[in-house]
Amino acid sequence: MRATLFVTILTLLLIPAPSLADEAILRDYIPSGVITRFENPVEYWIGGEDRLEGTYYVDTVVSELRGILPRLAFREVSSRNQANVRIYLTDSSEEWQAVVTSSAEGAAGWQELGQYIRGFTRLVASPTGAIRRADIVLHLDFQTSGGQKLWIVRHEFMHALGVMAHPKATPDSVLNSMQAQEDKNGRFSQSDILVLRTMYDPRLPAGGTW
Repeated sequence: MRATLFVTILTLLLIPAPSLADEAILRDYIPSGVITRFENPVEYWIGGEDRLEGTYYVDTVVSELRGILPRLAFREVSSRNQANVRIYLTDSSEEWQAVVTSSAEGAAGWQELGQYIRGFTRLVASPTGAIRRADIVLHLDFQTSGGQKLWIVRHEFMHALGVMAHPKATPDSVLNSMQAQEDKNGRFSQSDILVLRTMYDPRLPAGGTW
């Protein structure tokens, strides 16, 4: 018992405390300070009328995330019911609105929040901070360039992986919706990567803090 307690204390002491700068970034992304994340592999399903073209952008971003979070497995599955991340790719404004309403429970009262926003994510998580499911709806045809399409997929995946806020003090984040439409071409920033790697650090628990 005493040896187990010693090992636990030693492990906690070996987790590097974030610097003041890192702490400010983490609070900007996650104001509550509470980690919400997947505890199991991400099994994602891609469906919708725009699936054939849109799959390229999803696959590109998933490949980037595998490099950022090598301990978190990402696997595409063929069954919607098997998936814990369900991605709907729409190709018209009418389908976009219909899919948003039908794919996520409680979204019937959802309304478009801006002329150029065509992404929506809803999480279902346990009280302990483990994500059970994420629904992502994307209208990529509305974006005017490949870079913008990748940006919006990165943005929604950040939400799906547990960052539901939009940071206000980190302008280079893919979660910065205040950027002009023509500037939404950025890759995951160093701040984005810091936050994701902190959230998915195996030494930290879901529902805990850094």
